[in-house]
Amino acid sequence: MLDVSMTYADELRLAMDKAELSVSDLARAAGVSPQAVSQWLSGTTNPQMARHKAISDIIARRIAERSVETTITSTRLNDYRPEADRAAECLPINSLNTSASAGGGRLPEAAFLGSPRYFERSFIEQDLRARPGDLLVVEIEGQSMEPLMRHGDLALVDQRKLNVAMEGIFVLFDGDGVVCKWVEPCRTHDVPMLRISSENSRFPPYEVEADRCQIVGRVVWFARRL
Repeated sequence: MLDVSMTYADELRLAMDKAELSVSDLARAAGVSPQAVSQWLSGTTNPQMARHKAISDIIARRIAERSVETTITSTRLNDYRPEADRAAECLPINSLNTSASAGGGRLPEAAFLGSPRYFERSFIEQDLRARPGDLLVVEIEGQSMEPLMRHGDLALVDQRKLNVAMEGIFVLFDGDGVVCKWVEPCRTHDVPMLRISSENSRFPPYEVEADRCQIVGRVVWFARRL
């Protein structure tokens, strides 16, 4: 039963969290763009009735699949420890919705809509020497960073590392959208500029005024689905 005090956007966000569906996941399953899902989550628009039914079916099916996966995994590992003990070994890291962007040179709060991802506490605290709030998970979209990073890869971004003078791959809002690119300062202009480059040579580099950009952080780790 729906809570009448909640908006459709609230209901959808809670359902996606329960199903562990990201904006990109739901967009692919529903056959729509990530921007459309972001608009539903922000309350800007609502899906049509037919699409609403399809979305409900997708989320219900995903929740059922996750329930089966959890049961099988728990049985195989013979892991009967209390849930609180298992949770203490992992830390939730917020995920960044790279398709939620806005003009005006800033990254909107609405971008932080993805479900959290869980990582081993020792990896976060000892290997990366970080706290959950220092990091963001970003799902790579597109082919611009291939072959180094592929579409669907998950990257961990350290929000403490903002100095682009140190060569590296950064996630940033470039004035038009959220991108994951090689970033370096340009020193041949009267105003501070950033040179933004892709790994894939089919995507030419471009320059943007530094004041238009917002550096989210440096990529410190990434993983690939097999």
